[in-house]
Amino acid sequence: MGTVFDLLESEWRTLADDTAKARRLRDVCQLAGDARTLGDVERYVRAAGPETADRILLQLVRHATVGDGLAARVLLQLLLPGTRNLARRWWALGDSDERAAAAVTAVYHRIRLYPLDRRPGRIAANVLMDAARELRRSVARAEMTTPSADVGDRHDQSASAASLTPSTSHAAGELAEVLVDAVDAGTITRADAELIAQSRIGGTRVEAIASRRGTSTRTLWARRQAAERTLASTHARAS
Repeated sequence: MGTVFDLLESEWRTLADDTAKARRLRDVCQLAGDARTLGDVERYVRAAGPETADRILLQLVRHATVGDGLAARVLLQLLLPGTRNLARRWWALGDSDERAAAAVTAVYHRIRLYPLDRRPGRIAANVLMDAARELRRSVARAEMTTPSADVGDRHDQSASAASLTPSTSHAAGELAEVLVDAVDAGTITRADAELIAQSRIGGTRVEAIASRRGTSTRTLWARRQAAERTLASTHARAS
């Protein structure tokens, strides 16, 4: 079974050619060059300029905010590239399936609650920005723990690790953003960033992560220590 993204794409292949569904959104189809199907709407929006695309997204969100689930689903489909980016960015929310589900839920939620009266434009950017805030709050609510129950973690309380773990008065999202920036800069690998996020922020035991990855627990302890030292060293040079 694939991620929620795979399920959505599978569902879309049916919706895209359903002319009856398209007739329910006749006004949207008219804006999209008199599209005959929802698939035509998608292709039109993907090829359109920002202003033209935004007019169509605005019409969809008008429907979605008054309870039209089909309009919300079409808009979600159009925002899937940005939603996938959110899922890739917020490692601390779990594994790939968990991140995908969280990102899709956040985007769909923001579509249905979109504040049309305050922001009647730049629909895609605003929905994704609001969803990112929602995901960041989810990370911040996660318990900030150092899994000291793991064998060997009793000796893994180095100054470098401590300097990377925000105090309980700071949002856990800060660490997630540090990790994202570090991967973007090539300071540490994505796999090591995920390891730090899952264990330091998510509270997942290192041995559980090792089991899922098919490697030894001690290997992951060593990798996490090395990655955290690299981050600490980079931070010290920058400050």
